[in-house]
Amino acid sequence: MTGRQAWCRVFTAAVILGAPAFAAAQLPSGFHTPGATVKADAAKVCGADFAASAKPVSSWQRNEALTRYGRRPEDFAGELDHLVPVSLGGSNDPDNLWAMPANGEYGPDAKHTLEATLREMVCAEKKLTLKQAQDAMKKDWVKAYNQYVQGQNAAK
Repeated sequence: MTGRQAWCRVFTAAVILGAPAFAAAQLPSGFHTPGATVKADAAKVCGADFAASAKPVSSWQRNEALTRYGRRPEDFAGELDHLVPVSLGGSNDPDNLWAMPANGEYGPDAKHTLEATLREMVCAEKKLTLKQAQDAMKKDWVKAYNQYVQGQNAAK
């Protein structure tokens, strides 16, 4: 085997083995960000002013969340995201915050679309319970996006 063939095999293996890691990079660490919610039921969460009444993330919450991921808070300029969105009862606890990558197919726009879809399914359509929607976000929001957003688009 020539050096070029060996390099091509190693490169191909790295790409194949690295693809799941790239997809996982769009997800928060379950250890650092398990997700946290406020004590609220569906009736309260579905109220018109629920999300608007939420307090902003404090500096200590932001700094703690970023430090968990090895980020220097003073250097971070990206989006700090709520794993369980405030509109679905997510809290500002550092257990629910993570530094979301701004690029890729599963970036902030996709997550915001999923949040709106799940809120609609909980509040208007009554197809999901609040806990089911929160658990879908906590477990794997990318999988939930593929199921609830991409799946609905395919059904139309």
